[in-house]
Amino acid sequence: MDSIAQARLHFRMLCLLLTSVCGFASDSNTGDFAGSISIALPAGSTDSPYYRIISPSLKGQAVFRGLVDSVSDNNISFSRVPDLLDPTTLSNPFKPGMLACRKARATANLDADGNQTVSSLTIDYAGLAYQVAPEITIDLPTEGNQSGVNYEVAQVEATLGGADQITSISVLNGGKGYAFSPKVLIEGGPHYLRVADLDSNHTGKFFKIVSNSGANVIVDNNLSESISSIFSANSPVEIFEAWTLGSLFGYDSTSLNEGNSSSADYVYILKSVGQDGTTNDFVPYFHDGTAWRAVSDTVSDYGDVIIPPDKAMIIARRASQPLNLVLSGTVRTQGTFIELPEAHKRALINNPFGLDIMLSDLIPPLSLTVSDSNFSGWLANESQEIADNVRILNQGVWETFWHDGTNMGITTKAYATARAGSGVGGSLSQQDISLANGSITHMSNPSLGTNVTVTSPGHGLRNGFMVTIEGASGYKTDDNKSQVDENGTVVSSGSGLVIESAANGIFLVSNSTANTFELEGKSGNCDFIDNGNAFWSTGSGGAGYTSDSMVSFVGGGGSGGKGIAKVNAGSITTILITDPGAGYLEAPNLLIHSGGWKRMGAGRSPSNDFTVPAGSGILLVRNHSGGVATRVPIRNPLK
Repeated sequence: MDSIAQARLHFRMLCLLLTSVCGFASDSNTGDFAGSISIALPAGSTDSPYYRIISPSLKGQAVFRGLVDSVSDNNISFSRVPDLLDPTTLSNPFKPGMLACRKARATANLDADGNQTVSSLTIDYAGLAYQVAPEITIDLPTEGNQSGVNYEVAQVEATLGGADQITSISVLNGGKGYAFSPKVLIEGGPHYLRVADLDSNHTGKFFKIVSNSGANVIVDNNLSESISSIFSANSPVEIFEAWTLGSLFGYDSTSLNEGNSSSADYVYILKSVGQDGTTNDFVPYFHDGTAWRAVSDTVSDYGDVIIPPDKAMIIARRASQPLNLVLSGTVRTQGTFIELPEAHKRALINNPFGLDIMLSDLIPPLSLTVSDSNFSGWLANESQEIADNVRILNQGVWETFWHDGTNMGITTKAYATARAGSGVGGSLSQQDISLANGSITHMSNPSLGTNVTVTSPGHGLRNGFMVTIEGASGYKTDDNKSQVDENGTVVSSGSGLVIESAANGIFLVSNSTANTFELEGKSGNCDFIDNGNAFWSTGSGGAGYTSDSMVSFVGGGGSGGKGIAKVNAGSITTILITDPGAGYLEAPNLLIHSGGWKRMGAGRSPSNDFTVPAGSGILLVRNHSGGVATRVPIRNPLK
């Protein structure tokens, strides 16, 4: 196990917190979390709106997961799959055109006689560019407790006509138990393909699907990347439906303030092409009570405007009442990519991870450059006018940040461990931080129900820390703690099968003494071999640091904790608490940020970092005179 393993465990602990606080639930296939996030929009006015950047998560779970068969240019092929009804028959994984059309919408009507059945469907929007009739799903009944008697799901069927639109919807079975008009789900809509190979350097990249056949998709390759090197044969991918203005905020009505262009709330979306560096780059949309309109076009319906998975938008709250805006979807936990704009252009990108992260995590050191000839790097410079800029909307005011080149050469990221705050009110103290490691000279081999005892003279660990054990091995033992060979046969001491110890991993420290500590909840499976390879660690100083770094503490029930990571000879050697915070009743995640970000108007204050809240985003302004549009990777800081 290494430092990444420790961070993963801490991240899982934070995810459990998110599950209980924010309503997220795990998707076991990807590790992503489905649920909702609440965003507070204070009251504003038409003369003085309240502005806030918001970024939705992915729209639900993946609609497809599979392996690539082959790639040709921007055309990605997939193998046919066994039919669910007849596994001996191979079927295409997709319906032609279904991943790149405009989704139809319909409303279910109940029987007027009160029989709690669906009598008909009203087509609200017929869709566009359908090649085959989409499947229509009716939501579950709200009443009844006996299948087929008073509880039965309605079934309907669509028919296509001219212009590749739905012309009629037939009710095949009205169902039973519908006290209220059920929700109607229709296939189709814009979709994005995501690289899901965790071993790939391209993990998390999204590509918009522009068309599809039964077993092929063609993607938009606007950056002219090598698709064949990104999607190799047998590499796993996922397909997600994209958000649109209507699907995110509502088509026929919305919780945002409705009205005309003079009174309604605005949703600003940044143009991807045709920017001129003025406010005209942001297109304002509003809902008039029936549909989404553009301020420049109050007749057309803009409910199908696509919101890409890596982009954010700006809400202008113009109503005189505050609003608690709730956005639902799937929060990404795996790494992803952000797209840097070309020279003198802007991009409004999102915070994709559903939790507060730092600027240094959104634009990591490996993406930085100080060279004018590196056209794909994010340009760092002491001068704000030369460096690429980040703008953050803070309380309705744009604040400008840039990177001065500090800690650009980090080759190994440092990490440290925190435990629950031992100070007053759960505040943190220096003894609640550990940045240490040591060798293991012995491990006990207890039976189930008794903790493994680790011997490491003068280790200095205290109860409550999470410790990583690695490199431990020993002679395999049976339930009676007799050494055995590979067949399970008892053998003499010192001649058993050598295996990795079950104590390798991440565990809570308990019953610590001067020279020993226990691994909470871990029993033994072998007699320890002292070969000098077994170590424990709670941190690592990393390598390549040139300046002190900012430290923050996330989770554990607390807030406000901050610190400074002191650097010596390229590594972090000490972490000093500068603000103990409060409420850390459980162990928080200790995050060491690379720093280097300066804020306009802060004078010559020390380089620092800045928090980008969950559900928010940042505006990138590319000052790099030769900068090209490119993608740079960002990794979840807690994984």
